[in-house]
Amino acid sequence: MLWSFLFLIAAGTAQAATPSYDSYGSWLIACDNVLTCEAKGFVQDNDDVTSDSAPVNGAVDLRFIRAAGPGGLIQARLTAGFPFGLTDLRVDGRPLLLDRSAWTLTTQDGISTLSTKRPEVVAAFVAQLRDGTTLQVGDGSVPLNGLSAALLHMDDRQGRVGGVTALIRTGLKSASAVPPAPLPPSAPPAHRSSVLSGRERDRLMAWTVKAQAQFIKKQACDRLDKETDSLLETGVYGLDKNNAVVLLGCSMAAYQGTSLVFVVPRTGNGQPEPASLPSPVLIKGDTGDEGSMVTSPDFDVATGTLADFYKGIGLAYCGGSHEWRWDGHRFVLTGMTFQLGCGGSMSGDWPVLYRSKAQLRDQKKE
Repeated sequence: MLWSFLFLIAAGTAQAATPSYDSYGSWLIACDNVLTCEAKGFVQDNDDVTSDSAPVNGAVDLRFIRAAGPGGLIQARLTAGFPFGLTDLRVDGRPLLLDRSAWTLTTQDGISTLSTKRPEVVAAFVAQLRDGTTLQVGDGSVPLNGLSAALLHMDDRQGRVGGVTALIRTGLKSASAVPPAPLPPSAPPAHRSSVLSGRERDRLMAWTVKAQAQFIKKQACDRLDKETDSLLETGVYGLDKNNAVVLLGCSMAAYQGTSLVFVVPRTGNGQPEPASLPSPVLIKGDTGDEGSMVTSPDFDVATGTLADFYKGIGLAYCGGSHEWRWDGHRFVLTGMTFQLGCGGSMSGDWPVLYRSKAQLRDQKKE
């Protein structure tokens, strides 16, 4: 019984992890709910990125991505919005010493990427960077202040500190001492949305607006003209035979709009209710609920997925996104990305903070 009890404790630990997002200098470190961590460095928005333009300083970022567990895969990836070669890389003016045979350099659609997945090569790369100030990539650059702290945080979250697999604080502990990777949570699989007639959609929308009039008024939604209203997401979609989701356009900003989300019973005596949309708790004071107002929402009728996408600046060099699915009673989070600091090589390319079995199944089908 004792061994069974200990096994259950260990299994429970492996089934869940708390997502985290931290910043050190010019580096962020994001670890998702299966403890895959991404450390990413780039010129921050308070330096050379403006709200209405792409990063000025060469559009470059460097990231280290590692999966949890003793044999967790690791990748170093340097990306720039312009062509570059190994001879263009310097640390504080000194050429980097890289084995060409250990790295892959590709260019596609104007984006150049240098990457490797060999652990010993990544470790040697880190050793050349950790005491530097700036990685120069042609005319672009990546600040290195905060790199060591971000990678140490990654080692700590994955249980590698003091072991042979650590990147910063190495030691004699074997790889087998690293805890196993947590399992991704189950979530509703993709399913096609129930088809509603035009008459039912109109009835559910009118009922929601009437029943939730006081709540809608408290949200201080804009008074929209026809042109602005057409830019916001408003619609009614079937969740299952008993429920529908209503999106009601609320307000429009310079480059994105918000909508209110309601769950509405299609039958019975229930009332339309503001949706509860779960989200990871990243900082003290978070509620773990995005509430019922979302930015740039989209409902995919082919998979039954409700998603949002909010941009910190117009070109989406920072922001976040969520994906939720209905499980018959509530919306369940199936995926999330997030980046607080603005910058990097590509817009909308934000670290993953949450993933699920449902999302992983969908990715394999693509």
